[in-house]
Amino acid sequence: IQHSTLLDKIAKRIQDPQVLRLVKQVIKAAGKVGVPQGGPFSPLAANIYLNEIDWMFDEIRRKTAQGPYEAVNYHRFADDIVITVSGHHTKRGWAERALLRLREQLVPLGVELNTEKTTVVDTLHGDAFGFLGFDLRRVRKRAGNGYFIRMTPKKKARQAIKAKIRDIIRHGGSTPTVKLIAKLNAAVAGWVNYFRVGNASRAFSEVRDYLEMKVRTLLTRRKRRQKRSVGWRRWSNEYLYGVLGLYWDWKTRPLSGAEEFA
Repeated sequence: IQHSTLLDKIAKRIQDPQVLRLVKQVIKAAGKVGVPQGGPFSPLAANIYLNEIDWMFDEIRRKTAQGPYEAVNYHRFADDIVITVSGHHTKRGWAERALLRLREQLVPLGVELNTEKTTVVDTLHGDAFGFLGFDLRRVRKRAGNGYFIRMTPKKKARQAIKAKIRDIIRHGGSTPTVKLIAKLNAAVAGWVNYFRVGNASRAFSEVRDYLEMKVRTLLTRRKRRQKRSVGWRRWSNEYLYGVLGLYWDWKTRPLSGAEEFA
């Protein structure tokens, strides 16, 4: 993000000099270009910076729509973008043209697409794409005709929560077990609540099994410190969940109305 461009865009709507000075101080903390990552201002800055591109693709969406059927759609969260294009033979080449239009609109802003993450995929031929931690793939329905978009947590996302579990336990030290379980529950609950809107049952089973194994190993290690030899399989589910209160809400809750877009 170019600071001068961002400030010019903000100044078109905000005339308060004190607010503009504060914004300038915030963005200068990241250096000569870009904005501080991880803070609340970063996604807001991206929304302001890319707002005109949003409206440009929304106009394309409306112009190419035929009744309720939309041939082109555009989805953006902060600086992650997905453009979907109809796979009908009459729309051949549209995906490449949409990508070209996106590149053209980014040039005046002084930013470029990440070449490693930017690609054109054909979901009609089984290709998958990632967006916001999910892998999305078009698959055939089990019963009846038709297809739906399957959303599953990416492998990287599963590895990240496992690493978080390991880190909490590794740095647990002499923290009482109940308090350590509370920390684990908070981390796992946030991850589950984010991914439960998709087809995450298999991923949830994988992470749940890993969590149980790490907690049982922790309990066994602590017992051995007390000179008591106990195998890690001794710790039953009733003890983990009933006594220690380990997180248990692993149900998936698909997005309401998702079937309309199958």
